[in-house]
Amino acid sequence: MKARVNEREVELIIAGIRACFGRLRAVGDALHRDLAITAAMRAVMETLVERDAATVPAIARLKRVSRQNIQVIVDSLSASQLVQLTDNPAHKRSPLVALTSRGRSTFREMRRRERSVLKVIAEDLTPAAMEATFKTLATMQRRLEKMETEQSNPDGEDNE
Repeated sequence: MKARVNEREVELIIAGIRACFGRLRAVGDALHRDLAITAAMRAVMETLVERDAATVPAIARLKRVSRQNIQVIVDSLSASQLVQLTDNPAHKRSPLVALTSRGRSTFREMRRRERSVLKVIAEDLTPAAMEATFKTLATMQRRLEKMETEQSNPDGEDNE
């Protein structure tokens, strides 16, 4: 029989993830301060690198935040000429957001800077620790996805 952890141990892991995320955000903000790019702006830019272009509602769904939250970020990125809005043939009122060439080069510079931070962090980790972390996070992610699906569809009916 497999040994199980208790709720308090899971709570401590989640607190550790939150604390790590907060520190990561602070380090990223400091690292990119001269570029005037926040962690939230970086996250939207990364989505646009991965997808080429997306609507504000699509980005909001991916990030699991409100459309209004993403709109504020996109407006800031647009004012800095890091993104551009173009007509969306699929939806007249929801333009496509894409990185400009300046936005792409800024993001490449950000990634270059971040690699130096990641290299320092990697010095303190072992392959075994990484494997255990990946397995733990994957297990937690699967369970949370299942719970999210069950909560959004409590009757088990297919809403499509």
